[in-house]
Amino acid sequence: MPQTFDDVVVRTATKQDVPELISVLDRAFDADDPFGEYMFPDPAQRRRNQPRLTRAMIRHQYLPTGGALVATSAGRIVGGGLWQTPDYRFGPLRYLASIPEFVWAMGSGGPRALAMDATITNLAKGLPHFFGVTLGVDPAHQRGGVGRAVLAYALAEVERVGAPMFGVCKDGNVAYYQALGALRVGRVRIGRTGPLVNVMMWLPSSLAE
Repeated sequence: MPQTFDDVVVRTATKQDVPELISVLDRAFDADDPFGEYMFPDPAQRRRNQPRLTRAMIRHQYLPTGGALVATSAGRIVGGGLWQTPDYRFGPLRYLASIPEFVWAMGSGGPRALAMDATITNLAKGLPHFFGVTLGVDPAHQRGGVGRAVLAYALAEVERVGAPMFGVCKDGNVAYYQALGALRVGRVRIGRTGPLVNVMMWLPSSLAE
């Protein structure tokens, strides 16, 4: 069910939302994005390949599983998020169908993108959990509650299911997420030479004790 935070409505993305969601996330992470800079160190390559990779992820990994969220205001998408639920599965048929698009999107950044994926997979391995992959807000709407609205939608599901949610973030975002209920539980390096990032965790009230 859609949830409203002030004038922002958060809901699961549809196929029709994909182009606008890609555009919003691309603008949100245009600068100061350690993950994108690690995957695509060359700025020209990053501008070309990162939107392609975002599109492939949404189409093949997150849209089919309900893991793509959009935040709308006045009927326009102003933010969004990608996340994995505890029952998330990237099945073999979907994986095989996605290979050509992912190879085209990643280009020479493929090994680094796979290293990021491996980091996500190995965090809290064996523990049913949500994982917040991406949370982005159009720069024109940042600091207006859009990110909080997307996170509130996700945390309502965390509470309903009774499973924790993990995510990783750069140092500059730790205080923001801590103010929204997260605990910093460690640090992890992406790949062998990638950025050192913070592991954040949100607990449902049933586990908070």
